[in-house]
Amino acid sequence: MKRRFRCPIETKKEIVAEVVAGYRTEAVARRYGVSPDTVSKWVRQYRDEVGEIMARKRKTEEQLLQDAERLKELERKYQEALKLLGEKDVQIQMLEEIIKKNHPEWKHWQ
Repeated sequence: MKRRFRCPIETKKEIVAEVVAGYRTEAVARRYGVSPDTVSKWVRQYRDEVGEIMARKRKTEEQLLQDAERLKELERKYQEALKLLGEKDVQIQMLEEIIKKNHPEWKHWQ
């Protein structure tokens, strides 16, 4: 006898939300290990009840996009800061060399 798959209603609604969002039924079914017929049945059964889940997923996706943009901006600023820091290090070395040439008795300040 085949073992019956027990799935919480919230999980079923999450699966339905993925299908309603545009993912192929077969792909979603394969990912969760259920038959495509079962997923199709759940879609018919819960299609009208997944609005809240879809809104939450949309909000999460929007937040992820904003976070990704912010991360790119922070990475750009970090690289710019590293470049400036490197330029300052070069300037310090050049100034130390000039001071050493003009004042051989001067010792490095560190």
